Amino acid sequence: MGRTITEKIIAAHSGAEITRSGEHVYVKPDIIMGHDLTVPHAISVFREFGIDKVKNPGKLVFVQDHFQPAKDVPSAELSRGMRKFATEQNVGRYFEVGHGGICHVLMLEQGIVQPGMFIAGADSHTPTAGAFGALGYGIGATELAALWALGEIWIEVPKVRKITLGGSPAKWVTGKDIALALLRELGLEGAIGQSLEFYGDAIDNLIPADLISIANMSAETGASTVVIPPNRHVIEYLENQLGLTVNIPEPGANPVYAGEHTFDTSSLEPLVAAPYDPDNVKSLDEVSDVEVDQVFLGSCANGSLEDFRRFTGIIGNRRFANNVRVLAIPATQQVYLQAMKEGLLEKIVEAGGAVQTPGCGPCVGAHAGVLAADEVCLSTANRNFRGRMGHLKSKVYLSGVYVAAATALTGRITHPDDVAE
Repeated sequence: MGRTITEKIIAAHSGAEITRSGEHVYVKPDIIMGHDLTVPHAISVFREFGIDKVKNPGKLVFVQDHFQPAKDVPSAELSRGMRKFATEQNVGRYFEVGHGGICHVLMLEQGIVQPGMFIAGADSHTPTAGAFGALGYGIGATELAALWALGEIWIEVPKVRKITLGGSPAKWVTGKDIALALLRELGLEGAIGQSLEFYGDAIDNLIPADLISIANMSAETGASTVVIPPNRHVIEYLENQLGLTVNIPEPGANPVYAGEHTFDTSSLEPLVAAPYDPDNVKSLDEVSDVEVDQVFLGSCANGSLEDFRRFTGIIGNRRFANNVRVLAIPATQQVYLQAMKEGLLEKIVEAGGAVQTPGCGPCVGAHAGVLAADEVCLSTANRNFRGRMGHLKSKVYLSGVYVAAATALTGRITHPDDVAE
């Protein structure tokens, strides 16, 4: 009986020859990540341990991304404490404002995450690492402090679900729409504590931006982790652009899965998640009368360069609707620079949009586009829980970038076909 990729990666990082779902093992991660919302609390816990130095500081990645540039004095103080700790502990990779971006996309872009790795990150969307064939586990700030002290973490080997994506995505269908279709079937609790492994013809041909959306949004099913075997586009990026040697993780013969799901991507259509859950998925026809106050392009789900290319490809040289605020936030500094060189940011600004510093922005409802009571936002982010982006009486709809661009032009949730030139 063969093993899943998930079981193989966990075994390789636990020292065990074989691991099976349900077993409990200690795992030594390759990368230990924290950001400005989780590192400050972890520092306090770490101090309580009475330990002076972290283990394996070279494995640590610190990213200033959630409340940065500092939105107020408390966030500035938290940021300074994180900055000071990084210097004291000789943290291997520290990304300051203007040098990094959103942690999950940044680590993929920089080649910090590589196929077959085990990533422990103090953020619930750490499974985004699965887009490049790694195993990413989200942990809490207390666990982060323990990892600094011990260098290993105790986990249960998860059950694995196999997701097969067949066909070639229909027009306007992106990785975000595929992820929403998955959420529509599995729901918010459909894969709690499990690992999702993706295969199929569609996976073999999707570009990294789409793979990132799928891995990122899969966390909303309750899955502990996700793994997508690297396809030709990922391999080309890692080997040819970053100069890395790629080891492709593969499952053994006849692995055992807890469940299997198959989707024909050629029959999918652009989708939207309505308030107040990411699995409240609707067709565009069902929400076509919804008027919006704000459109947000960005986040760790849809802030890649290709997302900006797709968005601006729809808007062309037109202006956004007068009643809509359009906020565009590149996921990383590298995306920002390249989008600027290609004239993508110029198009957004000329259309009446606002471009902001790479980071999480309004996704967590803290700054840079928070919603007032009764306001409606169409967002390319990953969550739309009540109060997620601001006031408890605000509403957030989730979509892919094509729908976001079309909506920005009309002021209501719109199918890309309706505005395509």
